[in-house]
Amino acid sequence: MRFLHAVAAAMLLLPSVPAAAEGPVLDAEAIELARASAEFLASRPAMSFNWFVSYDEVRDGREKLTYMRSGTNLLVRDKGFYSYVEDDDGVREYFFDGAAVTVAAPDEGFYATGPFDGSFEALVEAMRAEAASELPLYGLMTRDLAQSQTEGLDGAAYLGITRIAGREVHHLAFSDYDEDWQIWISTDPAQPVPVAIVGTDPYEQGWPQYRAYLTNWEFEPEPAEGAFTFTPAPDDERITFPDLKARVRGDAEAGASPAAPKAGADPANPPAAVPGAADAAKN
Repeated sequence: MRFLHAVAAAMLLLPSVPAAAEGPVLDAEAIELARASAEFLASRPAMSFNWFVSYDEVRDGREKLTYMRSGTNLLVRDKGFYSYVEDDDGVREYFFDGAAVTVAAPDEGFYATGPFDGSFEALVEAMRAEAASELPLYGLMTRDLAQSQTEGLDGAAYLGITRIAGREVHHLAFSDYDEDWQIWISTDPAQPVPVAIVGTDPYEQGWPQYRAYLTNWEFEPEPAEGAFTFTPAPDDERITFPDLKARVRGDAEAGASPAAPKAGADPANPPAAVPGAADAAKN
């Protein structure tokens, strides 16, 4: 899993790669900055951030359509998780209060809920298996991000300092066999948060991209009472997680924007009918 699982396009900006016999070109500074950011996020007991994602879908090998998703995530480890998502399918909300997990579609008046008392990382796997859904941009919130993001790299480059929305950021580019990605990370050593992720799928015609922008990071959020617990409206319909999985698949078959990015694209996730790298992208 990469940052959000995002499939990203870094190789376009990487220096020329020598012959394979000479081995991969891995810039130690780029790897260290990415690892420091991942370790910082993984060590936070709580976090919240807003996100905006756009991603491309290539049809008939030529026509490129761009979809957009936006939302907010709130995580307090060992207590609860909440995410609010807006995209072409409407609004989705994700609740986890340490005892139960719920996916709600308030615009459509239905929700699925079930008991769950594991870790956030276990919740990610359970949602994937039981509901065919990825939690939005879960890759940025898992404790194992730091150890997994730099495995198997073919290329890593430090591209200098630039600015995004008035904020100084390090520009990093990475690639492995399956994916390439770029990450912009704040130069603030006290809070080296990712600010943007861009990915390009090098194997699909048209080179569709995934882009995630991350803002309003908070590491001492103050959740409102009951923020992680879903309360249905009187006329809401309760469905099962198998029913939810069928609806997710039905949306995809109907040509709706996907609920999760392709694995290897996290993460990103991305991202967001429920981003990881991209599981960040179409999450």
